[in-house]
Amino acid sequence: MTFIEESGRRSKVYDFTTLPVGPELQRWMAQVFADTTGPRGRAKRVSTAEHYYGALRKFAAVLTSVDSPPTVPGDIIPAHVAAFRLALAPGSFNAQIQRLRTLVRHDTELHAQTRSAIAEGRLPRRPLPTIRAYTDDDRQQILTAARGDIRRARERIRAGQELLARYRRGEPDRRSQEERIGRVLDVLDLTGELPRLPCGQIPDSVQALGGVRVLLPMLCLTRMEATAFAVLLVDMTGENFGTVIDWPAVHFRPDGGFGEPAVALVEETKPRRGPAREHMVVAVEDLPAGLAGILDGDSEERRLFRSPLRVYLLLLELSALARRHGGLTRAFSYVGMSVGRNHDRWLSSMRSYYVGCWGERHGFPRPPGRRPDQSCKDRTALNPQPTAGQVKPNVSTQRLRQTAIERHRRPVAHSRATMNDYYLRRSPQVAAESRDIVREALNDEVSKARAVQTVPVFTPGFLDRAQSDSAGAAAEMGVDIDTLTRILAREQDTVVASCVDHRDSPYTEPGTPCDASFLQCLLCPNARALPHQLPIQVATHDRLAALRTNLNPQTWDRRYAEPFARLTDLLGHYSVEDRDTARHRLSPEDRQLLDDLMNGRLDLR
Repeated sequence: MTFIEESGRRSKVYDFTTLPVGPELQRWMAQVFADTTGPRGRAKRVSTAEHYYGALRKFAAVLTSVDSPPTVPGDIIPAHVAAFRLALAPGSFNAQIQRLRTLVRHDTELHAQTRSAIAEGRLPRRPLPTIRAYTDDDRQQILTAARGDIRRARERIRAGQELLARYRRGEPDRRSQEERIGRVLDVLDLTGELPRLPCGQIPDSVQALGGVRVLLPMLCLTRMEATAFAVLLVDMTGENFGTVIDWPAVHFRPDGGFGEPAVALVEETKPRRGPAREHMVVAVEDLPAGLAGILDGDSEERRLFRSPLRVYLLLLELSALARRHGGLTRAFSYVGMSVGRNHDRWLSSMRSYYVGCWGERHGFPRPPGRRPDQSCKDRTALNPQPTAGQVKPNVSTQRLRQTAIERHRRPVAHSRATMNDYYLRRSPQVAAESRDIVREALNDEVSKARAVQTVPVFTPGFLDRAQSDSAGAAAEMGVDIDTLTRILAREQDTVVASCVDHRDSPYTEPGTPCDASFLQCLLCPNARALPHQLPIQVATHDRLAALRTNLNPQTWDRRYAEPFARLTDLLGHYSVEDRDTARHRLSPEDRQLLDDLMNGRLDLR
């Protein structure tokens, strides 16, 4: 069976006759594979089809190893599914079971009990991988290297194009170095190949000018320079590396192509979103007008490397020759330096490991768990050693995407729920920031609560000052002198505090006498606590604490939790000795008043 990617660029043949099962099971596995990877399936790339084939190969090996191996799909029973589960390694368990479920989801040849055994149970939840965003310094090191590659490529290719234009105008002197290079570039531009002898070899005169590795890059990008463009665009847009490298060279400008380009609409695909949602149109934008003006006044280079649209258009400009001669449609097109029986001159295929090769060329360490790549060994590092005191990070497009999402906090080709529950939840930096934000918010609320629940407490020293300086004492209490006089004469006493003005209550309309419970005085801004009220305050606190063990918890919380907390805060202004002495000074009248309060006889009905 031949699987062809939806793009048509890659294909692979899968031979089901090599599976260690009978012909009927081979036919059945080929059928479910075709149904899953066909035009209506979710498998769009060879790598995805390879995973499905691997799951079937593993399932076939398990079916062969059991006693009385099945010969037809109807012979597969739940016990075979259980054996398959036991044969899986913990690291691949979830993925393999999920692939088998996808393969047999719409199959009708298996028994219903077998399909139920495959689909039953929730897969164990794996912890999300920890992907740390780059720090500003690490990110700038990577972007500086990428911008440097792009600048060098731009200057080299534009210089080569200018040399070719001068040659075609006949400006260089005959037999000069410039004229010989111009002649070779003219052939390259017209034919897509360097001049060759009838036998197919490149002449020594062309080799003397630098050969393939010098002359070809004079008019087009190399693989590593295309990788630098991909690294920069992943950082700018927050898109996946695999999505960016598939961007087409054709785009649509809503402005009709007039004036300065502001936005280009580019079609992109993301197969994992499913057949109905995999095709998207992304807006590749220039900088906002105001910001562009600021950066333009500073440096045109700054504007270029901070504008996704300008970088994309520059990529199209520098890869035009490769697309023209290779018949390529993707923006990321470049020249291949080695041509053999299985190699093409003009390429547009990009691989994720190119990023590691590019990083190693610039002296960045190899990502953890990645083996050395042979294709990187024959490349001379551009910046192999970090400067003194500089620690270089490894280069990962996953981390660049994670960094972009954390910086902008905006979904990119996914939903906001996916951004929050996957990308942000797996970030240690976001988790730490979230804890800090929650802690600050809770501390603010606690501070507010403490400020509200605090009843001003006035000590015996205040009473002494009130005898000699009534005006100052009234100002300290926040009342006028007449009100202070009535409070000191105990004319404004409620049960557990004194009231500044019972006609200015937060519980009733202004000018109306307060009808709230006397326990609510502890929540009122009009309350003031004086030393002579300490005995009944201590007794009320003890009574509420005793009720807590005898009442339903929900009832106690609703009726008494807040007054109890505020009484606890109020009594904290007194020492333990003062509170113990106050318990013995409770008069019979105060005890009766407390009984009436707790029994509800003082409440209006």
